Amino acid sequence: MIVPDATRKAHLSKVLPVIVERLRRAGIEGTSITVLVANGTHPEVGEERVRLLLGAVPDGVRVLEHDSRAVDNLVGVGELRQGIPLRLHRAAVEAELLVTVGSVRHHYFAGFGGGPKMVFPGAGGYEEIQANHARVLRRCGGGFERHPGCEPGALEGNPVAEEIMRVADLRPPDCAICMVEGREGGVAWAGAGPWRVVFSAAVERVRQWFEATAPPFDLMVASGGGAPSDTTLIQGHKGLDAACRFLAPGGEILYIAALDGGLGSEEMRVFVDDPRPETILERLSGGWIQYGHTTLRLVEKTSGHRVRLFSHLDPSLAQRLGFEPVADPDAVVDGWRNEHPGARVGVMPGAAVYPASPEAVSS
Repeated sequence: MIVPDATRKAHLSKVLPVIVERLRRAGIEGTSITVLVANGTHPEVGEERVRLLLGAVPDGVRVLEHDSRAVDNLVGVGELRQGIPLRLHRAAVEAELLVTVGSVRHHYFAGFGGGPKMVFPGAGGYEEIQANHARVLRRCGGGFERHPGCEPGALEGNPVAEEIMRVADLRPPDCAICMVEGREGGVAWAGAGPWRVVFSAAVERVRQWFEATAPPFDLMVASGGGAPSDTTLIQGHKGLDAACRFLAPGGEILYIAALDGGLGSEEMRVFVDDPRPETILERLSGGWIQYGHTTLRLVEKTSGHRVRLFSHLDPSLAQRLGFEPVADPDAVVDGWRNEHPGARVGVMPGAAVYPASPEAVSS
């Protein structure tokens, strides 16, 4: 069984016992069940934090954390694309019955999270994951630019998403469980079955609940969505990305997020020293670094909008990335009342909502 790591909300402490009990009723004992935590390229967190993630694991169930760099645990299953071998975790490849569990939500460059992403990149090899994620950039003249198809809500014409789905078909789950959170939290929808069928149904539900059509706002107040969505800047920038899509050019946003986990990866550190978009693209053109792209997406927002940030992030780091740290969000709002009378104001208080994507409009 493949489950998401702690950077994703999946309510595993409630969900896993139900699944295990259903497997037992089908004659599969706990000692035959392995839970593989799909870390992708995220670091292993250790037994104690995994226990917090999973809750009370039923007796006999084995728990593994996926390490994308542990080559002894990886098995070849074909090619990512011509000339690039593809490896997945041995436990996933060799399972007689593979069940994936995950929440489906917008992803800032892979279209949607959950579904096929549980297989890959969740259980993939490090080099293959980097090769897939690097498709978020494409050559333009003598340099690189962000691929216009790699956007939240986009699956068709998105080279990252299309490749992820092709990989999932190389080792398709025997049963995929896809869940969708409600706007107030908790699992509000779930389905199980062949991964393409269930994932498609979950995507449509996410579109219905978390995509909206609205005129551009002059001002916005937005939340990072709470833990784990706003624990680090890598995760927390996704809520900012969503909110800024509703802002008019040059608009202003008050963004409230914990960010008490700092950057989230030391791979971002090299880009923080000179976080101008053009400098980041130039550096990435010399070699792909995953969280360089994340930094690029972030500073595109802070260079295009005035972003007031209320968080635990180090103020000097926040300023370097283009934020304006604030100590009193109420004072910001009070200032708006005086400085921007009649402005159109948007509020995104919880889970990220996105503008309706072309795929949703055409379907």
